Amino acid sequence: MEVFKVMIRPTIFEYEDYRIYLDDMYHYLKLNLKPFSFRYFSRRAGFASPNFLKLVIEGKRNISLDSIPRFSQALKLTKVESEFFFHLVQFNQAKSPSEKSNCANRLLSSRGFQKIHPLKQAEYAYYANWYYIPVRELIAFKNFKENPHWISQTVFPAITPEQAKQALKDLETLGLIIRNSDGQLTQTQRTVTTPNEVSSSSIVRYHKDMMGKAADSIDSVPRDRREISAACVPVSKETALKIKKMIQDFRQEILAIAHEDQNPQTIYQINMQLFPVSSWEDEEPS
Repeated sequence: MEVFKVMIRPTIFEYEDYRIYLDDMYHYLKLNLKPFSFRYFSRRAGFASPNFLKLVIEGKRNISLDSIPRFSQALKLTKVESEFFFHLVQFNQAKSPSEKSNCANRLLSSRGFQKIHPLKQAEYAYYANWYYIPVRELIAFKNFKENPHWISQTVFPAITPEQAKQALKDLETLGLIIRNSDGQLTQTQRTVTTPNEVSSSSIVRYHKDMMGKAADSIDSVPRDRREISAACVPVSKETALKIKKMIQDFRQEILAIAHEDQNPQTIYQINMQLFPVSSWEDEEPS
């Protein structure tokens, strides 16, 4: 731990991992609060184990929901910091992608986080709201109208004008669309990268939403305008990996073909899923 990092009190909103935050806080308090130690923290927080904080930092113990407020109190966090810490612990300890995505949404709602990471809310929204990508693709159409009402009715299924307006705002914020010399919106070649773990968790929600749209299309879209099929096949692990690679290559071919199309007339969503419907022969059933 470098001295300059612990001279200034760590800001909780800058962290995506509560264990790293606790480690930095420990070194900060150790340097600036003379009697501070693992034992001192346990006594202040009311934990029987003198090394509980050390075990948590090392990943050997988790923090229960009941214990989170005791950490906040012992670290003297403000109300806003305590709320963020509570959701950050849940985010890091989430057992499913869906739970992680829900926790991420709560973290992004924090004013402290938004102040430090102004783009993360827009990055999260890009995938968390399924219609952001179709709205961006509509801008390439020759008959595109920068009118929230037109956009809301062109997207299928329809969205609200308010949703369309917010989508345009966030797409501009992310630099995915810009205004040309004539003041008209146009696409850029930029893509959304989400190295931030909080923002990246929205991708889970995007995939689930789009799979739901695919199921709905069976009833809402005529058969000649959709293609939904499935195959259930017995394979080895080697063959499963080969099929996965084939799907990835096919997706790249589709993107290349679509990129060459100079006269788009509609937007299609293409979902490809490969997942097991039985346990592996050499594994115990879960």
